[in-house]
Amino acid sequence: MNSERIITVILIIALSISLSAQNSKKQTVVLKGGSHLTGTILFAGPDSLKMRITSPQVITLNKSDITLSSPVQGIEKPFIDRHGYSIRLSASSLTGRNDEEKTGSMSFHFSNAYTFKNGLSIGFGTGYEEFDVTVMPVYADLRYHPLKTRMSPFAWIKSGWSFGFGKLDDGRYYYYNFPESKGGLMFNTGAGMELASWRRNAVNIGVGYRYQKITYKYEHDRSERYMNELITCYNRLEVQFGFVFR
Repeated sequence: MNSERIITVILIIALSISLSAQNSKKQTVVLKGGSHLTGTILFAGPDSLKMRITSPQVITLNKSDITLSSPVQGIEKPFIDRHGYSIRLSASSLTGRNDEEKTGSMSFHFSNAYTFKNGLSIGFGTGYEEFDVTVMPVYADLRYHPLKTRMSPFAWIKSGWSFGFGKLDDGRYYYYNFPESKGGLMFNTGAGMELASWRRNAVNIGVGYRYQKITYKYEHDRSERYMNELITCYNRLEVQFGFVFR
């Protein structure tokens, strides 16, 4: 799997979403004296409007002195309401070392979450990952956005259990059956930045730490049959790209 191509596609999609989020419609306001002003409304407060007439010129008008010729739409909101239900998709590059050399793999996650008004969200998710064998993690996802701005830092913690599929075959087990993967504990934590559009959908990037424990069970075929276990713990650096749909 070519991880560089996957990351390039993710970055292109993220840039497209970011640019489309910045499109604003021009509005025309009519002053009480009859004058007309046309431009882009940047902010609509309770008592005033901030409007860009000719870039980079920006003026502020008192609402008591104007009447709007059309509803205020397409306003660039200074704050984003992130609370409510959301779906998250992410792709991560996992890098670390095994017994012989540096190694890397890809991770794909899908989760559902609910965000409270204080910025704390709780969710559950699953995914697909490759270590020495394929694993499917099932986890609880806890994350926090301290700010309500369009661009906000966030931190996350994931913890759960990964179910293993397949058998370990690395050339060391020629005298008995290949060990069968039974999965094990997974833990993930990190921090990043999220950029939200005025429609509340968002893209994010983050860096974190990934821990995965996998237990292999195998059966000897010599004079006496008996079971044995092999436990492998993986420690990986994670670079994550994600999308949030609200």
